[in-house]
Amino acid sequence: MSDYFTGGRTRAARVAHADNARTAMFMKLLDRFPSSDYHGLKNQGATCYLNSVLQVLFMTENFREAVKGCQGQDFSTIDPQLERLFAELQRGTADPRPVTEKLGITNGDLYEQRDASEYFEKILSLTGHEASKIFKGKLRHTTTCSMCQKHTTLEEQFLTLPLSMGNSSHQTYSVENGFEAFFTPIKIVENNRIYCHQCDAKTDATIGCEMAHYPDVLTLLLKRFDYDEWSYVKLNHCVSVPERLQTESCTYELYAFVNHCGSLHGGHYTAEIKSYDTGKWYLFDDTNVKMVNLSHTRSGDTAISEDIGNRKWNRPGNPLYKNR
Repeated sequence: MSDYFTGGRTRAARVAHADNARTAMFMKLLDRFPSSDYHGLKNQGATCYLNSVLQVLFMTENFREAVKGCQGQDFSTIDPQLERLFAELQRGTADPRPVTEKLGITNGDLYEQRDASEYFEKILSLTGHEASKIFKGKLRHTTTCSMCQKHTTLEEQFLTLPLSMGNSSHQTYSVENGFEAFFTPIKIVENNRIYCHQCDAKTDATIGCEMAHYPDVLTLLLKRFDYDEWSYVKLNHCVSVPERLQTESCTYELYAFVNHCGSLHGGHYTAEIKSYDTGKWYLFDDTNVKMVNLSHTRSGDTAISEDIGNRKWNRPGNPLYKNR
């Protein structure tokens, strides 16, 4: 019992107390930011995860135009609800309730916080082709047998690219290094050997991955949750996010973050997005929208390095990049 109780407070209660303190501190920081001309979304209970995703989609101009251009839409898609919501957002604070209903989020679910990346993919799976293709990329996996050198190729589409943060709990995690590691070939040996039809045996192999199609918008999913001795925990260490991400075929420019403040057990989602109209960054926190200056030195908002004009930010969220 002594392992789980300290001063009469359970481990879960201590975690909840720490989450509430971090969230309160984060909310105080919001009051320091200047206001903006953009508008917010009503929180229906604990739907900050959905509001953050919807604001990113609204501020992605080619996605907004694709949704708006779907005249005579297929009403099995979510396009009509998004089109009306985006029109309302251009006039003032909007109510996303028609979108939540289309997503099957019922009244009983409104006070249950969910994963923003899950609903990002769910929304895009319900949009029409012209809108969803903006975020769709394609990966090509090639498996090579170490004995006969036979190649087997498999292609798959993706909406988010998951980057493992590994055991970087006590150091700064680099998005650039994580992106490079994702495409580094891995060797399959010993107990993990793969069956080769040509060799008619299990053999060592190498699995490589390359980008077969680069999406217009590249969404990176940082896998921040890891399993410790007792349960899943959130990795809250520094993350170095570059302003530009160079690939073999194109250059991506950072334009949004979906941030989460808290732990696995709860917290709060916000979004920081660069406007294509003004070139300024804005913080979207439910109904509260304010302009932010990322050059300001604030906790969790510091430029931790600058390499030939390519600034790298320490951010707590998942970054999105546009193909320049």
